[in-house]
Amino acid sequence: MSDLLHAFALPRLNVRGAAVRLTDGFREIVSHQPYPPSVRGWLGEALCAAALLITGLKFQGRLSVQLQGGAELALLYAECSSNGDCRGIARVVEDAAPQEFEAATRGAVMVVTLEPFQGERYQGIVELQGATLAECFENYFLRSEQLPTRLLLCADDLSTAGLLIQKLPILGGIGAVDSDGWNRCEHLVSTVDPKELLSISSEQLLHRLFHQEERFDRTPLPLHIRCRCSREKVGDVLRRLGHDEAIATARESGGAEITCEFCGKIYRFDAIEVELLFRPSVPGGQ
Repeated sequence: MSDLLHAFALPRLNVRGAAVRLTDGFREIVSHQPYPPSVRGWLGEALCAAALLITGLKFQGRLSVQLQGGAELALLYAECSSNGDCRGIARVVEDAAPQEFEAATRGAVMVVTLEPFQGERYQGIVELQGATLAECFENYFLRSEQLPTRLLLCADDLSTAGLLIQKLPILGGIGAVDSDGWNRCEHLVSTVDPKELLSISSEQLLHRLFHQEERFDRTPLPLHIRCRCSREKVGDVLRRLGHDEAIATARESGGAEITCEFCGKIYRFDAIEVELLFRPSVPGGQ
């Protein structure tokens, strides 16, 4: 199975990391929209970034990354849960033909949202800084959490892959730490080129890079493309249109049809079903 997330730790170097490769899931997500090649690649990179970052959470939940308000790229969104459920979407400004990431995202902000399955969510918002998506995340961590981070992200027509290393705060009681460990990790990661990242498995890559280091691996997490849309949520969208507009549209066209942008599933409501959405519920189902 290629769609796996590998998290690991290098305790003597005081570094944590993760590697991911998406093939089937990536193809499924980009099949739902006619994305330009550049945007398809950025969406793949965002999916990998969300998966890599979820390995740093101390709770069960969901992490999403979002770029919004770019000059040519209106939205880039990806999320991953600690259960391995992923989804993503992108939107391009009308009549735009994005080619270069920095130009396409000029003026955008980055939003990273942490949503525990139980508890309050946290959201961090920063201005986008970087010529690539990977650079933007490195700058985000340096500014928001003061954690030196190195991130490699790449995608082609068939798959997308990523590699993350992050320097951890030095804590007492963990034994001797190699003072040059971070520099050595950075040097090793700098030897990886995009073709290698996309062509070999994460297990092979990690062995090639860190076979001389003490390494602890988590059990690989299978990743699945799983949308959270439902007929009930689509009904809520119609309700937000307002009674008069929703009813008028349904009567004019004989109903309402809404397609989920994430997964492509089509939800159909006939005129009577749209009308029923606005009727107050009766206690006890009477």
